[in-house]
Amino acid sequence: MREKDAADAAARAGAELETGLYLYGVMRAGGWRVWRPSRADALQRVRCRDLAALVRPAPFRVPVLDREFLLAHQEAVEQVMRRDSILPAPAGVLFRDRRALLRFMEDQYSALNEGLAFVENHWELRLHVLPASAAEPHAGLRDLAAELYKELRHDARAAIPFQCSGRRLLSAAFLVDRNAWIRFVERADDLGGSHPEVIVDVTGPWPPYDFVKMVV
Repeated sequence: MREKDAADAAARAGAELETGLYLYGVMRAGGWRVWRPSRADALQRVRCRDLAALVRPAPFRVPVLDREFLLAHQEAVEQVMRRDSILPAPAGVLFRDRRALLRFMEDQYSALNEGLAFVENHWELRLHVLPASAAEPHAGLRDLAAELYKELRHDARAAIPFQCSGRRLLSAAFLVDRNAWIRFVERADDLGGSHPEVIVDVTGPWPPYDFVKMVV
């Protein structure tokens, strides 16, 4: 029994010493620019045809997805997305080696290529609409929030409404041209100013997380 425990411990220690590749996202191979993030080693790219996976070496073990880890992942992706279009990976995706990563990229090439083409040169903005008063929201306010969503939908390539909870009347994500995101925010502010009975809040820009479904 002790020999088995010792062997298991040695295997775990060996796995932790093994270096894998942590994935941040996928971008066009020609769009790569040298960048050194502030909280990690310089990112690397692994090229597959005209795509490039943005990775960094990392211990090959299941990462702890705590707040610090998620913020570091988000910071890295956001800094990249301000320079180039990126198809963001969910936090925690780790490949054993370059061969495993390339196999994934070849198997998913069509989906990755189509997904990147869809979000290319676009950012995500999130809209939240809340009642301005402390009174219980009535149906008229929810109808108004839906109308605001429809108005802003015209200025976006795509939009996804979210299920709301609490006092929120509406929450949604919009995929907006990166050159028009300020105009989108100004339009939302104008709509909110025209309807003082609600609070219109827009956050972002963010990487297009809500418009990506990466199957790993």
